[in-house]
Amino acid sequence: MTTIATSLANGSVSNAAATISQDLKQKLGSARPSLIVVMASTAQPLGPMTAAIQESFPTVSVVGASTAGEFTERGDAKGSVAAWALSGDYKVFTGMGRHLKADAEKAVASALEGLPREMHGYGSCTALLLLDPLAGNGEEAALAASSLLGPTVPLAGGAAGDDLHMKETFLACGREASSDAVVVALLFSRKPLGLGVCHGHEPLSGPLRVTKARGSVVYEIEGRPAWDVWLDETRDHSSRRGADVKTMSKSDEGAFLLRYEAGLATGKAFKIRAPLSRGADGSISFACGIAEGAVFRITQSTPEKQVESAREAARRARAQLGGPSSGALVFDCICRNLILGDQFDGAVRGMSEELGGVPLAGFETYGEIALAAGDMSGFHNTTSVVLAFPE
Repeated sequence: MTTIATSLANGSVSNAAATISQDLKQKLGSARPSLIVVMASTAQPLGPMTAAIQESFPTVSVVGASTAGEFTERGDAKGSVAAWALSGDYKVFTGMGRHLKADAEKAVASALEGLPREMHGYGSCTALLLLDPLAGNGEEAALAASSLLGPTVPLAGGAAGDDLHMKETFLACGREASSDAVVVALLFSRKPLGLGVCHGHEPLSGPLRVTKARGSVVYEIEGRPAWDVWLDETRDHSSRRGADVKTMSKSDEGAFLLRYEAGLATGKAFKIRAPLSRGADGSISFACGIAEGAVFRITQSTPEKQVESAREAARRARAQLGGPSSGALVFDCICRNLILGDQFDGAVRGMSEELGGVPLAGFETYGEIALAAGDMSGFHNTTSVVLAFPE
């Protein structure tokens, strides 16, 4: 039987760690956790936070990420720490790889080094992937992990945040924490887990072509500075929302970009790509590579569609289980919080309801990872990713 416990706390690192440790132990009872995921705001530095949790659970695998918001099934918060604990018949192995920006494949391979690829009696393996989006290699890291693990291992996870400062994010594995890194946790289970992903965005602009790009930085769109194109294409929609892009302050640019994201065509649907920051030369940096020549549309969404897409992600995850769920780990983009505002809390509760009112916890990310067997791309933005566990 699977038992999942969640906790949400604020205050200093020592106070929050003590509250979370006591809360998880009380909810787990005699059950011993196999994995604890710590999701901490910049108010509780991730390194000291995970080290303190590891101290309370010395024999348990602990991983973590810095965040742009935290939540459990009971609601969402800012400036807090959320924790998620998994107990049951699972085998968990974790690792960290550094220098993600320089070489995504090498960083992922380093994180996987020494980890088993199969366990006798455990027919399913799911990879949990946490990474630094400011390294600009989110897509590359997801594809490297899929290549190294093989097509039968689904990926789920998220890109760390830093409360929209867009300066530095952190990942943790045990007592170690680092930026420019990737963390992998391999979860071996006797039953498959359920993975659901969905976004609620629609195109706002017409098709636009990237005419100059390098890595995760787009310099020109249709031969013009990328920032100028973004302002022109969103001016009318922003005005209807009561915002004027001409008078926007530098501090508001991050939130503006995360509200109006790029949608790359994938058949009849769109894969969302998050612009993170503006360069002094009018370029825009993204959370993953954008190819020169790529055609995209600037997108937007409504609160109603964001709430429904969150529920749909949970429904898809539960359908894959083929039975009741014991709980879930959720990766939900900060962009959705910006769109939903006070309604984000309801979207979180909606995911829990779709799974049968189960406990769940997660964080607001700078990118989401969901890659099932046969997928060719696993890095997403403005998306809800739900990893559900069977009873």
